[in-house]
Amino acid sequence: EDFRFNKNINFYQKENRVTIGNIYLEFKIKGEWMPWSWLSDGTKRLFYIVSEVASQEHGIILIEEPELGIHPHQFHLLMNFLKEESRDKQIIVSTHSPQALDYLNADELSHIIIADYNDKKGTKLRKLNAKEKKDALKFTKEVGYLSDYWLYSDLEQRTE
Repeated sequence: EDFRFNKNINFYQKENRVTIGNIYLEFKIKGEWMPWSWLSDGTKRLFYIVSEVASQEHGIILIEEPELGIHPHQFHLLMNFLKEESRDKQIIVSTHSPQALDYLNADELSHIIIADYNDKKGTKLRKLNAKEKKDALKFTKEVGYLSDYWLYSDLEQRTE
């Protein structure tokens, strides 16, 4: 709901040096103020991702596996936030979560890049071809979400 710096910050001054002690953030959750140390790792990670993305004015933002440790509802909110922020910033997300695909519009399928590792050739990156895009669109219109298409198709086994 809100955040603040704790009220018990200590300032120490000796000659030309100032030391600040006992400074930490507190967060208001369900009406109660809690110190940073009480928050779950997922909440801390969510706060870090949101604050880093919000503070960037330009450049490329790379986020690896934003779903790790985050409650599914919070992941939903995070993906909506990233989608909104991507209007003004270039955000690249690597993920193992098929649900991340559900935030793409039909005209954004070209943004998907599949990484495949082969012992002989190493890691190869590829975009969806025209047939895969067509099949994905058909699936989402007739059956369900893009995440389901990913799970129930053979996209990762295809080679070009």
